[in-house]
Order: sequence, then C-alpha cells, then structure tokens
Amino acid sequence: MSRLRGRPDNPITETGIKTEFTHHGFSSRFGAKRADRSHVWIDPILVGAPYIVAGAGVMAAARLMRRRARAFSLLRR
Repeated sequence: MSRLRGRPDNPITETGIKTEFTHHGFSSRFGAKRADRSHVWIDPILVGAPYIVAGAGVMAAARLMRRRARAFSLLRR
C-alpha cells in the first residue's frame, strides 16, 4: 500500500535499527533484565524461516517438473 502512494517503508528507521546506535541500545542490554534478551537467539530463525520454506518449495517444484519432463520425453520415443 505504501508503495502505491509513492512513499515506501524505511526499514532502518521503522525497525529501530537506527535507535540501537543513537540511544545506547547495545549497552543497555547488559546488566539489565530485559525480555528481548531471552529470545534474541530465535529472531534470525523466525525471520529467515519463511525464506527457507519458500526456497525448499521452489526446489521441490523444480525437481517435480524435471522428473515429469524426463518421463514425458521417454514416452515420446
């Protein structure tokens, strides 16, 4: 929707990455009991999982198409 308006999202400012550097985000994580410290290890998995699943689906579809193409070419002989 934002692309249709001509104003695409800015992932640097809207995700808080810039704030991590300007407001001491990294140093505030140590010595404090914060909820985001306990699940920081799973964030890359949750973010990357859809891409991995989509890639596996594309690979499976490509293999299926290749097998069917081989079978079809063997039948035509």
